[in-house]
Amino acid sequence: MSTLSLHIGIMCHTSLGGSVRIARELALALAQRGHEIHLITPAIPQGSWDTLDNHLHHHVVGSNLYSNRHPASLYTTWTKEELLKFTTQVCCIIISKRLEILHFHYAVPFAQVAAHIRIHLGDRCPQLVGTLHGTDVTILGRDPVIGPQLSSALQAVNGLTTVSHCYARLAQETFCLPNLPKVIPNFINQTQFDVNNVKNAFPCQHHRPRLIHISNFRLVKNPQAIAHIFLALRQRIDAELWLIGSGPELPAIKEIIERSSYQSDVTFWGVQKDVAPLLAQTDLMLITSQQESFCLAALEAMSLGVPVLASKVGGLPELIHHQVNGLLFLLDDLPSAVEMAVNLLTQPTQYQAMRAAAIAQAQQYDHKKVIPLYEDYYQTLLNNVI
Repeated sequence: MSTLSLHIGIMCHTSLGGSVRIARELALALAQRGHEIHLITPAIPQGSWDTLDNHLHHHVVGSNLYSNRHPASLYTTWTKEELLKFTTQVCCIIISKRLEILHFHYAVPFAQVAAHIRIHLGDRCPQLVGTLHGTDVTILGRDPVIGPQLSSALQAVNGLTTVSHCYARLAQETFCLPNLPKVIPNFINQTQFDVNNVKNAFPCQHHRPRLIHISNFRLVKNPQAIAHIFLALRQRIDAELWLIGSGPELPAIKEIIERSSYQSDVTFWGVQKDVAPLLAQTDLMLITSQQESFCLAALEAMSLGVPVLASKVGGLPELIHHQVNGLLFLLDDLPSAVEMAVNLLTQPTQYQAMRAAAIAQAQQYDHKKVIPLYEDYYQTLLNNVI
């Protein structure tokens, strides 16, 4: 643990997604380690927020920009007025709370907010840190209008991180950054994703093979492929599919399932506050994303001993080592994905070995190992070493 208590602001969105969950968990973990943390959001964050800490302070600023929006919606098209109001209120928090670090998660619109803060506060500006999480690089970063704006805004920050080496290289190329962002991976509190600690968990041999997909069901997750993989697999072995989450592509998946003969084998759980008890009751996680910077859901599954079958994209191969702790298939090669799933689920010895390897890999990403990396990075910035 860092010996110095820091005053840190953390800005993030409030929708369902990895950037929000990592920002929230980072805020809580830092507070529990004695830092004064100010979580700054445009609305109340989605998901679990049961554990509070005396060192953690939450500020909802702006105009509650996520009111009347779908939980999976990521609001990035802020107006100039919304941006100005949010920036002004954040500046007030920085001054009144004597923030030394302001750390934003997801570049849009928070890189622009950070750039405006530097202009407004000048010498009183804290060290500005940004974490790039995924579509802020691959989609918005490549937008002909938004991309150049982001490249300019990111020049104002003191330090940049991202969650995988693949995305560090991609971010440097996309935004013409002079240096690679520092890689600090996603993390989990492993005690919350340990089979021995999770309520209602029971061994997989007590049920037919159960597949699971957890996401915000946005287009980039390619979730319709989940339905196609499962239906092809179901024709070969008795199995069931659990879908957790909500998002814009979910109706299309339901339509595919309803046209099949296997509706009774698919359960739609909707948004769940705590996914661990459900996840622990499954045998294989499916991920079919077109792009992924890391995939926090995959890490959670592996921690619970659930192997992951995923598309070989982005940072996923850094977490999932093919045929060791999980399986990877080429994007859109769904027949190969089906074959891999059938083979794994019908070979108990191979399955148990992969299950053990998945748990071992996930242990490398426990928050107790990763949070100190952020603390060291903050301290390095404050010492003006970078």
